[in-house]
Amino acid sequence: MAAAAMGQLRSLLRGVAVTTGAGPARLLHEVDTAMVTLQAPTIATAVVARVEPVREDQSDADADAGPAGADPGVRTVRWSNAGHPPPMLIAPDGSVSTLAASRSDLLLGVIPDAERHESVMTLTPGSTLFLYTDGLVERRDESLSDSLQTLRGVLADVAHLDVEGLCDAVLDRLLPARRTDDVALVAVRVALPG
Repeated sequence: MAAAAMGQLRSLLRGVAVTTGAGPARLLHEVDTAMVTLQAPTIATAVVARVEPVREDQSDADADAGPAGADPGVRTVRWSNAGHPPPMLIAPDGSVSTLAASRSDLLLGVIPDAERHESVMTLTPGSTLFLYTDGLVERRDESLSDSLQTLRGVLADVAHLDVEGLCDAVLDRLLPARRTDDVALVAVRVALPG
C-alpha cells in the first residue's frame, strides 16, 4: 500500500514538474494542492532539487548562488525540503556539509497551502550533491543526528571514488543486515573542466 502511494506521488510530482516548469518550492506547493484535488490522503517527505548552470543575468536575489559570468563549470542548486533528511554536499577537497534549509517545511499532505521555501547555493566543479531516503539513516537505536554524523563521516571517507563507487561504498557501510525500509540514493557530481 505504501509503495503504491509513493509511486502515485512520484508520478504526480513528475507530471506537475513537466507541465509547470516550476522551481522546487512552487513544485512542492503544487503537488500538495493536487493531492487534495485528487483526494490522495498521503503524508510523505520529499526533497526537490534543480541543478542548473549559473546564468549571466542572475538577479541580486540570487547573488549567493554565484557571480554573474562565473566559470561555465559552476552550477547552482536550488532545493526545497518537505520534511526529508537533508541533502549532503561533498566539496572537491572531500569535506562534507549538510545542506540545511533556512527554514524547515512541513511534510507533503499535512497542510495543502503550507508555505514552501527554496534555498540556493553554488556547486563548484568536482562537488558532489548527495541525496538519499530516510531508510539510509533512520535507526531505532540511534538518533537521527548521530546517523547523519555517521553518514557525513562515511561520505568523507569515500569522497575520492567515482559516483557509482561512492554510492556502493555508502550502501556497503551503512545498510543494516536486516533492513526495515527501502533505500534510494542519488549522487550528482559537477564535472571538472577539460
